[in-house]
Parts: sequence; C-alpha cells; structure tokens
Amino acid sequence: MKLAVVFAYNGAGFAGLERAKGEKAVESLLLAAVATVLGTAATATKLAMVNISRAATTETAEHGARQVVSLEVSAEPAVAAVLRTPTPDQLNALLPEPIRVFNVLYPEDSFSARRSCETRTYEYLIPTYVFMPPQLEAGYDIIAESLSKKDLDNMYPDADPEVDHSGGGTLFTTLKRLGSRSRSRSHGRERNRTSIPLPLPADESLLTPPASSPSAEWQAFLPNISLSLAHRTANKPRASADRSDTSSTASSLPTGISSEELSADGCPQFFDPINLPHRGADLLRSYRMTEEQLDMVRNIVAIYRGTHNWHNYIPGGDPDDQRCFMRIINIESAPPEVHNGMEWIRIKVQAKALARFQLRRMMGLLILVVRTSTPRSLIANSFGTACKFEIPEAPASSVVFHQPHYAPEFAVTGALESERARIEAFRKTMIHDRVYQDERIEMAFAEWLRGIDRVSFLYKHFLNSRGVVKPQKSFLRNSQSVS
Repeated sequence: MKLAVVFAYNGAGFAGLERAKGEKAVESLLLAAVATVLGTAATATKLAMVNISRAATTETAEHGARQVVSLEVSAEPAVAAVLRTPTPDQLNALLPEPIRVFNVLYPEDSFSARRSCETRTYEYLIPTYVFMPPQLEAGYDIIAESLSKKDLDNMYPDADPEVDHSGGGTLFTTLKRLGSRSRSRSHGRERNRTSIPLPLPADESLLTPPASSPSAEWQAFLPNISLSLAHRTANKPRASADRSDTSSTASSLPTGISSEELSADGCPQFFDPINLPHRGADLLRSYRMTEEQLDMVRNIVAIYRGTHNWHNYIPGGDPDDQRCFMRIINIESAPPEVHNGMEWIRIKVQAKALARFQLRRMMGLLILVVRTSTPRSLIANSFGTACKFEIPEAPASSVVFHQPHYAPEFAVTGALESERARIEAFRKTMIHDRVYQDERIEMAFAEWLRGIDRVSFLYKHFLNSRGVVKPQKSFLRNSQSVS
C-alpha cells in the first residue's frame, strides 16, 4: 500500500524533519502515528514502511507550511487486505499540536514526494530592525553609496526587481501589490541616495588612544576603528600625518601582539571580541526600514534570480563543483508588514531545489550588505570562482518551506489545492504568528547580529566600501568563543 501525507508543522522544538535526526524529528513522530493507526487496524505488529520520501527537508527549528511525505507500507498479504488509509483525524489525535495532517491519500504508483516535485518555494521572515546600521564600535567601513537606478540597470541588466522572469506570476498571490513602478518613473526618482550615516565623533582626537595607560577595552577596539579609518581615507587626501608608519602600526596592535608577530605586509592580525553594548529592545522593535533600504533589498533579491555558482552559500562548496550551479526561478520581497508592533518583510524563493543552509546564507548576506551599506556588487562577486568567504547563516526560526509544486496529473496537487484554506489558517496562526511573537520576546536576530558585530574583523574583508572580497587577514585571538 502506497500513501502520501499532506501536513504542516511549526519546527520550533523539533530536531528537523527527517527521522534520521532522531526521535524529536517531525517525521519520526508522523511515521510513528501512521504505524500506530495501521497496526491497530491490522491487529498486527509486523508492518514495514519503505521508500520514504519527502518533498523537501528542513533543519532544526525550521518550519513547513505545505509538506508532503510519500511511503509504502509492506505487510503480509493477509494483513495488507485489511489495511485502511489512516484519516487525518486519527493521526492528529496522536500528534502534538505543532504538527497537523490535512490529507492522506493513495498516490499514483509513479509518485515520489521528492522525485516528482518540479519546484519548491521557500519563505523567509525578516524583522526590519536588522537593517538598522551597526554601532560605531563595530568598526565597519560604512560610506555613502551613490548608485543610480540607471547605473544598476547597466551593471545587472537582468536583475530588475519589477520584472517576473519565471513566467508563473508573483509568488505573493495572497498579497495586494503596491503597484509596480514603471521604468520611466523609477528613472524619474532621485536615486543618488546615501545610506543612513553613522554618528561619527566631531572631534577626531576621540579616535586616537590616550597618551598614557590605555585600557584593555580600548586596546581591543582600536585596531578595528583604525582599519575602518584606513579604508575611508584611502582615496581622500588628509592634512593629518600618515598613519602607516611603523610606530602607528605597532600602536594599533591588540594587547599581547608585537610587530614581530606580523608578516612583512602587516598580516595576520589577531583580535579579541569587541565589547559592544546591548541595544534597547524597544528601540529595535520600533525601527522602520527606509524606502532606500527597501529598494536595496528588492535589487539584491533580483540579483539572486537566475543561474549562479552558489559555492559560497553551500557549506563546503567547491567553486569547481558543477553541483553548485543552481537556478533561482523566481524570488520576491513583499511590502513591509507590522505584527505585534514590529515591522517585518517576507521574501519568497522558488527553485527546483536549494542546498542545505543555502537560503539562510542568502538571507544572511542580504541583511549584512544592507545594514553596512556594502555595494551590491558584492552579491555578484560572491558567485565568482576566484573568491571564497564565509557567510553567516541567518536564524533558522524564520525559514518556512512554503510549498512543493507537482504536475497537475498527480493526485497530491489537487489535495494541496483543496486544503488551501485550512493550510493557510495553520500557516498564519501556528507558524507566522508564533514566529512574530517569539522574536518580539527573544530578539534572536538582535543576538545573532551582535555576535557578528563583536567579531566584525572576521567579515570586514568582504563587507567593505568597495564591495570586493579581500584576503582574510584578521582572526579571532586563540580561537576563543564569543558569548
């Protein structure tokens, strides 16, 4: 007997979907419920479930709004004759509240939840406070970006956020579009904009260490701000003395590192985590992204669209591995929405498949580029085979496997459509609303960003004012952890 189960789940508290992850996996609980119902109906205990396949896998704390698992139940002929299809109500009675089954059906013999799936759509929820510029102490090289709409069109002619390249229409069919701007109107707007400036000290002497007894905290902070100043002034003549002499280099070293420990070109350098103050939760919750930031998000997701070498987005990815070449069929960002007093944007991505952690790295780099005003050219550079850098993975709690897409002839296609209203209600109340509520309380994105900013020196070789990937020369002292 072959079965296909259409279900959804909130992944918080679970070890992921696949049963290989252990008893706390969503699939383990689901299959245990199926075995219990079938075993009771057959008054037998010898049942085997084989050829188990799922539409897509999810990791720890990730969610599934429309998930499909197919399996075959193997039993002796006498037992198989009395087996009946489990009903959703029977399975739901055995499952915890965050897992809900909507349909159980007999699929076609050729159906496989994974192999028959043509494309998959994922969703990522982002609280917009993540785009607030980082604190000055993080020492990022933040300058004004002056790319016009025309410049962007010339750089990325196929990356127009207002053009759907998939042929399938908008991914946000349930949202009312705010009206797409024509290209002529976009050209008419003032696009030579500047990013939100960070407050710089009026007195530049504040950036110079005191003449006597510098504190340990200042010693840890100084190299980062010195590197930032060096980038900002690379192409700008200054009246002050040249800071690249030997004495200046020695004074910028972290505590306990001598100039002899550096190579001839001044690298590598080792730093302690930066002591950053916590930002107020109310300040973050009340933040609203600017129109310029929203435009930048839309342009970045448009650059993501198409076929690229995603080796930087795949853990252990090799630039020469052909499996790293994948196509993003469509990707869109929805207009900002306010939930529980916090502003959010949702981004949907449609592809034949995504590699493990690929979506979280895509969203992680998008967030970092926007908040640090790094030029969008970094996104294009990240697809090059000559550059390799480590992209932080954005939090898993905002990942939603939105929907698998099957050919119309498969029965599961009709089942997904017939259950749309109930599935949407579950997605809203059990996934979206809980993600919004949990983030308001736990501020997981704030802690994730603070962890990155405390070791910003590990990322400034690609988060810089030129949008180019430089050699990594800064490292965490003694490989210590950041808490």
